[in-house]
Amino acid sequence: MSSYFLRLLDEICKLLETYKGRDKVLRTLCYTTKLIGGLHGNKALADKFLLFSKHMSGTRATLRLLDDLPMLKYNLEYGFGKEEPDKLMAALGVTTNVIDQVYYPVEKIAWLAEHKLITGVDNNKWDTISSIFWVSSIYLTLMRSLRFVSILQKHRYCGAVKNDESVSLEKLLLRRNYEVVTCVRLCLDFVHAVNTLPKGFLWSSKLNTWQVGLIATTSSVLGIYQIYAKRDL
Repeated sequence: MSSYFLRLLDEICKLLETYKGRDKVLRTLCYTTKLIGGLHGNKALADKFLLFSKHMSGTRATLRLLDDLPMLKYNLEYGFGKEEPDKLMAALGVTTNVIDQVYYPVEKIAWLAEHKLITGVDNNKWDTISSIFWVSSIYLTLMRSLRFVSILQKHRYCGAVKNDESVSLEKLLLRRNYEVVTCVRLCLDFVHAVNTLPKGFLWSSKLNTWQVGLIATTSSVLGIYQIYAKRDL
């Protein structure tokens, strides 16, 4: 029992020691409490859960203020996507990277305006621009992931005919399954992101609190699962 607890504690600490892992945990806490707050019948307790959720969201937004340089480093290393399986995936990857790079300064302006650190700036306007970038990035990433699943599926059939190495085929299946989970997670994120846009676009502003909490919590749990699943790839 003690050895199991120590292994579990070790895994949790490893998750929290990385920026990505910590962000996933904060995101899960943020939207789990949002879900509970949206469903709880006691208004006083519901408000406390929603306040906690708001603070977790604010913490994540503050941490993202430092993401520009890591994103720039990743984009420079990615370049024009020469390592991608085909040109379509490379084009989608490059376009997504440009959008993500621009997203961070846009979010900074919205953050500064929200906290009254700059004047004469409409915070709602910059929030909307930020949401547009977010939606665009998720959509393009989803298209890229779907394309990758299609490529992996074709390679699987080729491997089943031409390759007798079961280990290679097993790795291919693991990678395909991982990308399928990625697609599911991105679909959930896309539904969530579209909801943050102003009214009038698809289902924007139509989801209530608990629905947003459920969608984002499910996405967050899948994200944590993928951190561990990626070790086997």
